[in-house]
Amino acid sequence: MAYMKATFGYLKDHFLRALCFCALPALLLGLVSSPVSLISLLFSKQLDRTVSFSEVFLTGTDLDKPYKLVVMILAFILYAICAAAYVGSVQHKMRYGHFYKINAHNFFRLVNNNFLPVAKGMLSLMLMMEFLGIVTTLFVFFWSKVVAIQAVTIVLCTLSVLLFVGLFLFFASMLILTIPNMTMRGFGLFKSIKLSWMTSIKKFKQVVVPVIVPIVIAYIPLIVVNAFHINVLTQILDVLFYAFALMYYHVLMYVIFFDLENVEVANINENNYWG
Repeated sequence: MAYMKATFGYLKDHFLRALCFCALPALLLGLVSSPVSLISLLFSKQLDRTVSFSEVFLTGTDLDKPYKLVVMILAFILYAICAAAYVGSVQHKMRYGHFYKINAHNFFRLVNNNFLPVAKGMLSLMLMMEFLGIVTTLFVFFWSKVVAIQAVTIVLCTLSVLLFVGLFLFFASMLILTIPNMTMRGFGLFKSIKLSWMTSIKKFKQVVVPVIVPIVIAYIPLIVVNAFHINVLTQILDVLFYAFALMYYHVLMYVIFFDLENVEVANINENNYWG
């Protein structure tokens, strides 16, 4: 819980700064993609036995409209730019106790220093998410076709989706140190992934709990709203969820990294985030 407390302490003190970095990517993502799109399948007509695999797949991956893929690519590029500046700002604040002065020169310097590590690290996680999503979509489609009893179909599909969500959160936990390993230690992507996995698995409970608990709590209202098909509120909550997830996860990764690597954190003495 110490990591969670430290992360929320940072966000409480620097909320507006964090929001400035994450608002635009969250807005674009929220307009075309839902973090609970696979879960939404359970409340839709996509479990009908007459529906084709392509319909289930496109709905479950938020690609049911041609323009969405273009917007998603633009959102990822914008995200990589903003997140590169964000993680650079976070690590500098934690290491030295102060932020860079806000101006165009410092913004682009942070982007230049961190763009490739952030893009590669998060692309790896997104590819993992898409792979798990495809596998889950296959299971959902399979159950809807071979199981005659609808109640049983819904139960099996629900278990498949929950397994997907659980696996994704597990991988998000195990790979959380990938970006810090690249930005702070200068390692390549695959070595950073390996080190992140080895370090996180040894401190499994310490790492997994602060990743999973806030995300699961934030998921609950999304699931409820999707179940009742409240479209406008759903989109608003999607944007808010993405904004929260981006702000929280990128701070948490450095909180965990600085602690597990025994790097002195200037904020410990200044703001007593660790309590």
